[in-house]
Amino acid sequence: MIRKFLLVASVAGFLLAVSTHARVPPQQSQSGQEAPKVHSVTGKVTQVETGGKAFSMDVSQGSDKKSMRFVVDKNTTVQGHVGAGSMANVDYQSDPNGQMVALTVTEQQSGQQPQSGQPQTRQPQSQQPQ
Repeated sequence: MIRKFLLVASVAGFLLAVSTHARVPPQQSQSGQEAPKVHSVTGKVTQVETGGKAFSMDVSQGSDKKSMRFVVDKNTTVQGHVGAGSMANVDYQSDPNGQMVALTVTEQQSGQQPQSGQPQTRQPQSQQPQ
């Protein structure tokens, strides 16, 4: 009886030890590389190409200004009215061809702080008694 108990306990311990080492590796794309990272920039839209399939914007990086071109696809979401001359925040990824694909484009009102890419929740304004 004691032998059966020791045998069952040792088999259970072995199975527990094996199951903790059998972990699934992190998921990677088919090419064996990790998924592209999402980047976020804020700047002034300088040009919207005909058909709205791409746009350019000037982005300040320290004391330097850099012109960036983004392509728009069917998965891009646009919040607000974004056109040449407006300030916008863009979340984007680089595609395999090296193009920057806009994921979200959000109009920035004058005086509004750039968003960090996270949705902001607004609190309802309290009504004052009259």
